[in-house]
Amino acid sequence: MGGKVITFNTAMPQLGVPGRRIWAYLPPDYGGTDRRYPVLYMQDGQNLFDPQASYCGEWGVDKALDALFREKKTKGAIVIGIDNGGAGRWDEYSPWCDIDGAGTCRGDKYARFLADDLKPLIDKKFRTLPGREHTGVAGSSLGGTISFYIALKYPEIFSRAGLFSPTFWFARDKAVSLVKTARLKQDMRIYMDVGTKEGWHEDEYLADARAMSVLFSEKKRIAQRLVVEEGGIHNESAWAGRFPAAFLWLFEGARVGKSG
Repeated sequence: MGGKVITFNTAMPQLGVPGRRIWAYLPPDYGGTDRRYPVLYMQDGQNLFDPQASYCGEWGVDKALDALFREKKTKGAIVIGIDNGGAGRWDEYSPWCDIDGAGTCRGDKYARFLADDLKPLIDKKFRTLPGREHTGVAGSSLGGTISFYIALKYPEIFSRAGLFSPTFWFARDKAVSLVKTARLKQDMRIYMDVGTKEGWHEDEYLADARAMSVLFSEKKRIAQRLVVEEGGIHNESAWAGRFPAAFLWLFEGARVGKSG
């Protein structure tokens, strides 16, 4: 028995988008119980579940969570994937303009869509555990950066963040400032990873992740974990391989085996 993946469209009024595809993974026992489940909101929905929808490979999130459920390592979770905006991805996932001042920097509006519109819709549409302690956000590359921003901007809504190879180099000072000024009244768990062979800007990916991990460790109310994968590259296959352990650490309190 496996989980079920369904899709639907919803408007993104903050961005002026009349309809955007949303993916919803429902755990294997969703249809046979009245249980409620934690929720993980993930960026780049095209790449999470369906190889036909992906433009660069898929994570296989549904398969990974089905396996963890069969192995009794998790009681299940709902995963919500939000399609990216294609050519507008950079702007939607960037809350800050890049180092050249280019771009329209619509990430704050995207974050407000998740917090103000999408989460209430999901809580109404599915049997969720709506509290912040059961709600997380995750993404890779620039999707990891916007997930970082969402978690720290709305800590009263999200208490879990998965940052896979996050892109901090284009607005490093602003990312650092966000951590330093974030007012966290409740505990938060942040998982972050990076490969040593990320490719373009690979030295900065690694250095930024390590520096950000230090900042997290100095911040009260953040429990954080940094995983460095030797030889890890910047693609869906690498993130898919690290996803199961990241999920377990974020939602089940399981240990992640390696750190850097």
